[in-house]
Amino acid sequence: MHQKFLLFILLGAGLLCLMLAPVSQAQDQDEDMEVDVEDDLDLGLAGTEDDEEEELEGEEQDEAPPASKTPAAPKVTYRAPEPMGEHFFAESFDRGTLDGWVLSKAKKDDADEEIAKYDGNWAVEEMKDSKLPGDKGLVLKSRAKHHAISAQLLRPFTFDTMPLIIQYEVNFQSGIDCGGAYIKLLTETPELDLDQFVDKTPYTIMFGPDKCGEDYKLHFIFRHRNPKTGEYEEKHAKKPDADLRSYFTDKKTHLYTL
Repeated sequence: MHQKFLLFILLGAGLLCLMLAPVSQAQDQDEDMEVDVEDDLDLGLAGTEDDEEEELEGEEQDEAPPASKTPAAPKVTYRAPEPMGEHFFAESFDRGTLDGWVLSKAKKDDADEEIAKYDGNWAVEEMKDSKLPGDKGLVLKSRAKHHAISAQLLRPFTFDTMPLIIQYEVNFQSGIDCGGAYIKLLTETPELDLDQFVDKTPYTIMFGPDKCGEDYKLHFIFRHRNPKTGEYEEKHAKKPDADLRSYFTDKKTHLYTL
């Protein structure tokens, strides 16, 4: 996902250069006209002031620059980003399918039967207001449902010498009432069954935006075994001081990086 972000920046810079080019050209033409006027004034010192004014007006009319034409909008062709270097997982969803992903079929233990099932619908689609045909994403299709979907890493990540970077994009294109768009890196255990992925499935990291009512959150929870007691503990990052409301309401794409 990091490559896609850089791609957006590069495209933005390209559009900016095209918009600035006609402005630079108009400035060069104005500078040439100023030089011509100064030359005419030097050559016309022996004439009358009226003659000088008529000559200047004639020169300005004869050498007036042609009306500038609005350049055509550039055509942008989207190409799916390709992961580079060592990585443990990468997904752009530009294939248009959910191949390799597992939808949870579980039920929550502490919920009423009517809402206990993880039966929310997922799809792979372009955004409603997409400016790049072919740029797809994972879309949550149903409201007031439990949703859980997962995929295996290429190999387990071990916290030893390498830093871990997690990065993904979120767009609440239809708004959000109460729900989250966070991700969990599940703990590798013999009992792990992705078909039964629920809120209580053991995880190592939980990260991402979450909202309920007027409470706007950005989670970062690290779950690990206490080396002294042997028990698992959750360490929660402090709530950011910044107002997070706009990230949930502006209907723009935001990049979240841990």
